[in-house]
Amino acid sequence: MVLTEIEISKILNTDLVTWRLIDSKIETFIKRDDLKDLGSTVKKIWDFAEKVDHHPDIFLTYSGIKIILFTHDESGVTKKDIDFARDLEKIY
Repeated sequence: MVLTEIEISKILNTDLVTWRLIDSKIETFIKRDDLKDLGSTVKKIWDFAEKVDHHPDIFLTYSGIKIILFTHDESGVTKKDIDFARDLEKIY
């Protein structure tokens, strides 16, 4: 079930403060300064995504990693995305 903007905003403002709601998706950016090895972080994120069978869009740039989450078959942000974001916070 797709969460409302109000539900998502409340979660982002309390739990996931580095995440933003943009175009019905949630996204975060991990700065290069915060990590020594961006490649291994992307691999950890992807390995976790494979394990839980929920795959974010991941953009690796020189300045860091942009991660975008939404549930494709629901066309919006669901509890699955929120849970993934919370778990992702533990990875990095």
